[in-house]
Amino acid sequence: MTSESKTDKINAVFGEIRTEFPDAPDLSDYPLTLSNVPDDFYSVYEAENAHLEGKCTVQQSSSDFSNNAYVSGFEGEGDKITFDVDIEFSGFYDLNFVCRSSDSGRENYVYIDDEHVGDVVCNSDGKVVDSFLYNIYLDKGKHSISLLPCWGYTEYDCLKLTACSMITDKTYKITQELSNPDADEHTKGLYQFLCDIYGKYSLSGQFADKGRMSSELKQIEKATGKEFAVLGLDMMDYGSTNKANGVQGRTVEYAYDWYNNAGGIVQFCWHWTSPGEYAINDSEHPWYSSFYADGSKINLDKIMSGEDERGYELLMADIDNISQELKRLCDSGVPIIWRPLHEVGGGWFWWGNCKPESYKKLWITMYDKMTKEHNLTNLIWMWNGLDPEWYPGDEYVDIISCDIYQGNHVYTSFSGTFAKAAACSTSGKLIALSENGCVMDPDLVMRDNARWLFWGTWADPYTLYKGAVLNEEYTEKDMLIKAYNHERVLTLDELPDLKSYYSE
Repeated sequence: MTSESKTDKINAVFGEIRTEFPDAPDLSDYPLTLSNVPDDFYSVYEAENAHLEGKCTVQQSSSDFSNNAYVSGFEGEGDKITFDVDIEFSGFYDLNFVCRSSDSGRENYVYIDDEHVGDVVCNSDGKVVDSFLYNIYLDKGKHSISLLPCWGYTEYDCLKLTACSMITDKTYKITQELSNPDADEHTKGLYQFLCDIYGKYSLSGQFADKGRMSSELKQIEKATGKEFAVLGLDMMDYGSTNKANGVQGRTVEYAYDWYNNAGGIVQFCWHWTSPGEYAINDSEHPWYSSFYADGSKINLDKIMSGEDERGYELLMADIDNISQELKRLCDSGVPIIWRPLHEVGGGWFWWGNCKPESYKKLWITMYDKMTKEHNLTNLIWMWNGLDPEWYPGDEYVDIISCDIYQGNHVYTSFSGTFAKAAACSTSGKLIALSENGCVMDPDLVMRDNARWLFWGTWADPYTLYKGAVLNEEYTEKDMLIKAYNHERVLTLDELPDLKSYYSE
């Protein structure tokens, strides 16, 4: 399909579905992949009958495990459990790896036919529990389903396959208005556009900290003939600690230019460096890494419970400071997809190194300060996580996103992660891939019904080598060309005039 004919088709589609908004558009012209798996399908594969590698061995046990047997020794490099399955029906399956570990949060990799398709987490604390990977498409025929250690130290009982029907047309019928009812028209227009294309197209995206002057943009355009639609930027240079150390931010200017002069979309994250007196700032943990938990003295549980009033005061001052920068864009009519407090649940950032209730309280406090106190009407709020326990609530979130660093040359859709993200909301939210290492194969994204709203490939080293030349260590050039020129991927030149997109 030529770019011109693709653009004509997109414009025709936009015209049709805008007349239906806010009613949810259907997917009649973009049907989801159908599943032939019977609703009552159920099959069990015992771990003791699987192919075992490394230190993995069969153990006899009590009735806690099926057939009184399980596999132990699944700990580190070289260990592997492979189930050989013969699939009778092409379609979508839930994979349940019944397991046990001494603690919770043991995450391990799942491969199908030697392709990394997702991860499973064992939240056991000594009990035999279910560990699911949802919404996995399998063609009829023989397949190998393997477990490889990420954190390891998990005992596995069996693999249970059942039919999956989590992702339906309803998943993509987003009828929720923006969380902020006072959002300005440019922000409503961008959100309307995102809802209109959801399930039909994915937006190409890239982190590039110098906007239109970035090497990422130039090298991608040189390789593919296209420019990305969504520019990823970071607000970290505007933090109080950064400013105190002489850093001067240009993110606001790059965002303004991208929206007004290039006609693109901007997503912001914020690597929130700790306020000066809460940064460890020694040879091993310099101040500029104090957004990490191990570089920070912040105890968010104490701050949000009122035990640490000084900490609360400094965090609120930082929010006020960033709000002033965002206000410059608001006053200029530039809408932003806003992703603060990201990658929650992992514990590596200070804002996730706490109880979920403390995190949620900080999110809601930030939301209220920015929308009500600072009157920021240009923010589309994107929560970045997978665990519903950390989810602040539908009334404070517009988009749910995941960050996925798959490995090298891994182009699978990670449909199980998509389904898990979609399940965080009770009312239905847009689902985006806010950070990624490899660019996913758009054919698999569409086939697997994991139709990410957009993707945002991280910069160096995932896109460029030493900030200068295209790095094929993660995404090969052929896949990059395919993705940027795919009929289901929108690039910068294919966006409509977002400034005039909103309609009552």
